[in-house]
Amino acid sequence: MGDEQPDHATIASSSSDNTMSQASPAPANTVKVAAGYVLQQRLGSGSFASVYKGIKLDEYRQSINSGQPPPPHSIAAIKAISRQSKKLTKKVLENLELEIAILQTYRHPNICCLHDVQKTERHIYLVLEYCGGGDLQRLIRTRQKGRLSEKLCRRLVRDLAAGLRFLWGKQVVHRDIKPQNLLLTGPLPSEDEAENPARENAKNIAQEVTGGFMLQIADFGFARHLTGVDMAETMCGSPLYMAPEILVSYIHSTILQISILSCLHY
Repeated sequence: MGDEQPDHATIASSSSDNTMSQASPAPANTVKVAAGYVLQQRLGSGSFASVYKGIKLDEYRQSINSGQPPPPHSIAAIKAISRQSKKLTKKVLENLELEIAILQTYRHPNICCLHDVQKTERHIYLVLEYCGGGDLQRLIRTRQKGRLSEKLCRRLVRDLAAGLRFLWGKQVVHRDIKPQNLLLTGPLPSEDEAENPARENAKNIAQEVTGGFMLQIADFGFARHLTGVDMAETMCGSPLYMAPEILVSYIHSTILQISILSCLHY
């Protein structure tokens, strides 16, 4: 995994490790530990970070001894951020510290919870709430009809609105709302699954129940506080999900800058 590989301790597992095949796909003789969690499969990766499913070390050991899967509360998403990446600029680090400050300060059912932060010489680890249902983009793409029912959309939008209303009350703007940053805490309830059936090739994708089904806002890398009459003037986020007026304003501003530079050149 290049420079995204987390530094970790490797511990020996007991001979009964093979009884925990559901909880640990790691080799039977060793497991990798970071931030106090046994690292499982990688859930995703970016320019300078990877996200893993993790199981709390103590709970993992108890599960091995008992032969039972670990309890849902012992599972977390471990975001490993490499300090060695050239893309981890000073500005990115500032945004990361702001993201940590926001998530440590505010708690809401519709915002992905930050449990802990651990820093080493090579990595910064964010221990986040694990959402077993994946993200909203994956949900949409795995449905037979390629879309969601009106009933389910109402439910998801209600959760999203509740999270955004809470952030608005705290004068926090997310600035990168998109399906990939909207996570689901578990698989669809049976009544919603009946109305939104999965495609045949998506039915075997494992989803874990780690809590009730709920939408949560995640990835606060572009978030910031707005106080008083401040305005967020920096354009950031994902162009495919930006409001048209923001893109039009940016295009006009870019054309004006090019025109000015051309005049100065001549």
